[in-house]
Amino acid sequence: MVCWRNIWMENQVDSVVRYPEVSPVFFIGASLGGVKAFIHLVENLPDDFPAPVFLLLHRIKNSDIKAGDMRMVLQAKTRLTVENAVEGEVVRSGHIYLPPDNLHIGVEDNRIKFYETPDESYWRPAIDVMFKSAAREYTDRTVAILLTGNLDDGVQGLRETSAQGGITVAQSPEDAYAPYLPLNAVMNDHPSHVLPLKDIPKLMCELTRHPHFDDQESVAIESAKVARELKKKLK
Repeated sequence: MVCWRNIWMENQVDSVVRYPEVSPVFFIGASLGGVKAFIHLVENLPDDFPAPVFLLLHRIKNSDIKAGDMRMVLQAKTRLTVENAVEGEVVRSGHIYLPPDNLHIGVEDNRIKFYETPDESYWRPAIDVMFKSAAREYTDRTVAILLTGNLDDGVQGLRETSAQGGITVAQSPEDAYAPYLPLNAVMNDHPSHVLPLKDIPKLMCELTRHPHFDDQESVAIESAKVARELKKKLK
């Protein structure tokens, strides 16, 4: 017997939420308040999360926070493999990659690439460099997510992701420890989804079609609707 309600629900989801046709690759950037945000993300992703994840946190030059320290902190929170990225390494699902200190990170031919080019948006590594590289490499498979922070590093990268057919996500500014970075994303990129940090792991699972959270589908629908309403208000 045909269940018309289920068909209606599936059509509703497809009309509101856009899914990558091929398994997505996630690129996530944050600045002030990013350590706690990253901890929340990794400890709430399932152990069998079926996609690669890149995490880039702004670090002040000569900061006490080093890439190796961040790896240990995050690895203690997840069974996924957290690793300091190695240039030339093939990007693999189920791995979380962290950039080195004072080098930009990107991807070419599905392999990790470092760049010693000048600082961009006042930072190295810069979120913009990572997002733009991801968009060029993975086009519509790219999911670029901008979390808590100040200034606007990452906004240009979100635009490039959108231009290449990828999906862009911003943390709800009112939910962020530092609201200006996601606020700039909302005002200047009009992301595909806007939602609080607690729901981002659910959205990530839904975009991979990995059924881990009971409410991940409704989270995806609602966050897409929020993004569309914000876009209308800002026109």
